[in-house]
Amino acid sequence: MPWSFADLLGQEEIVRTLNREFELGRLASAYLLEGREGTGKLTLARGMAARLFCANPGPGGAACGNCRACGLLGRGNHPDYLELPREPAELRLGRFLERPGGEEIDHQPLLPFLRLKPVEGGWRAAVIPAAERLRTESANALLKTLEEPPGKTLILLTVDFRDGLPPTIASRCRRLATRPLPTETIRAELAARGVARGEAAAELAGMAEGSLGKALALAGDKTGALWRWLEGEAFARTGPQAAKRLADAWRAYGEDGRDAGKRRQNALAALELTAAALRRRLRREANPEGDAEALAALWRAGERIVLNVNPDVVLLSAAFEIMAALGRPDH
Repeated sequence: MPWSFADLLGQEEIVRTLNREFELGRLASAYLLEGREGTGKLTLARGMAARLFCANPGPGGAACGNCRACGLLGRGNHPDYLELPREPAELRLGRFLERPGGEEIDHQPLLPFLRLKPVEGGWRAAVIPAAERLRTESANALLKTLEEPPGKTLILLTVDFRDGLPPTIASRCRRLATRPLPTETIRAELAARGVARGEAAAELAGMAEGSLGKALALAGDKTGALWRWLEGEAFARTGPQAAKRLADAWRAYGEDGRDAGKRRQNALAALELTAAALRRRLRREANPEGDAEALAALWRAGERIVLNVNPDVVLLSAAFEIMAALGRPDH
């Protein structure tokens, strides 16, 4: 499928800004695309690359989808475009740390790619998703390239939070911040994709907190049931029994994981869903200090699961921490 700004939802202001820069020839050599996960940062990066290479961009900067460059991008074999993988926890610019069987896998190095002369169109473009994964030595090497970009190059970094990058790198990029999507936009997109309709789509859109990606990830009957329980009765009482019920609900949500990796993923999704429910409580100011402490406990639990601590142990401990925090009266 061809890439285009037309694929980007709810970011009209950014698209207008970029189109002016393209039209006036004021494109920066590096951009930092910052925003909550699922708000379209990677779609934006790909749309910029398509706009850069497309021979016949249409109204609003939309790539035509029919020229040679659009075809090459859509098939994933444009010689002047490189997109780094999203999955490894750590990222090196010459080698990406992946361990499917305990081995590292080499990919095309970024910096030598940028130094090559363009094959088509006069430009080279590279996308670094989740750039906060960069290892220290890679960040230092990238900094030198940002300071002296080779020829006509476009480097696009995406991050959820700018603080995850060294300030020296962030300061050398033009920053564009994607906004959370309106609830109605997410609901309509879920219906258009056939993911959910009616009340189910509205419920998912409410959970998503402005992230279409999150809404898609949370789609499913079990998610809706857990969300309704979290919103309705999960925190009506606190104490040991309430903590055990919360831990049991989390474990039940993740029990269909086929392997350890899937169970960890399900546990993280359950924690994120709970965080969304607690953030809604926090906005209602029922117990702001307790809710903030509970959210901190959820964040710590997520970190431990990412570090491969047994999810069952983490969830039980986190549930007791949360109920202890919520049980404290306001000061």
